[in-house]
Amino acid sequence: MSDSKQMPMQTPQDLFVHELSDIHNAEQIIIQMLEEAQGLVQNPQLKEGLRMHADQSRQQAERIQQVFQQMGVQPHPIECHAAQGLYEELQEAQQAQPSPQVLEGLVVGGACKTEHYEIAAYTGLVEKARAMGRTEAAQLLEKNLQEEQQMLQRVEQISQQLTQQMASMDGAQPGQQASSSAM
Repeated sequence: MSDSKQMPMQTPQDLFVHELSDIHNAEQIIIQMLEEAQGLVQNPQLKEGLRMHADQSRQQAERIQQVFQQMGVQPHPIECHAAQGLYEELQEAQQAQPSPQVLEGLVVGGACKTEHYEIAAYTGLVEKARAMGRTEAAQLLEKNLQEEQQMLQRVEQISQQLTQQMASMDGAQPGQQASSSAM
C-alpha cells in the first residue's frame, strides 16, 4: 500500500487524471532507472538506446504535464507500482552479481517489459482522452504512444542481438537450445 493520499474517483475524468498521474510518476521512475542502467552496461548500442530512451521519457513527461495544464489540474501524488516494481527487479538482479553479458540481458529484458507497460498505459489514456473529447490531450498522448512503440522495436532488435551473442557464448547454434543455462 502506498503512503500517498487516495484521491476520490467518481467520474471518467477522475479516472483519467488518476491514470495520467500514474504514468507521470512512471516516467519519473523510468528516467531514474534508465540513467542507472546506462552505467551498468558496456554494449555501446544498448548504452545509447538507454540514453535515448531517458531523453525521450523526459519529453514524454513534459507532454503529460501539458495535458495536466490543459485540464487545469495537478498530478495526483501517487506511485506507479508497476514501474517501481520493474526498477526493483533491476536492483535485485544486480545483487546476484551477474556477468556483464547477463547483466546486459537483464537490462534489455527490463527495457522490453517497461516499453510494453508504457504502451498499454498510453493506449488506454489515448482512448479515454478521445472518448472525453479532449483532442489536444489525445494528440499529445498519441505522440508518446508512437514513441514508445518505436522504442520497443529498437529495444527488441538490441535484445535479439544480445540474445544471439549470449547463445553463441554458451556454444548453442541459432535455433538450438543452449546448455542448461537459459536466459
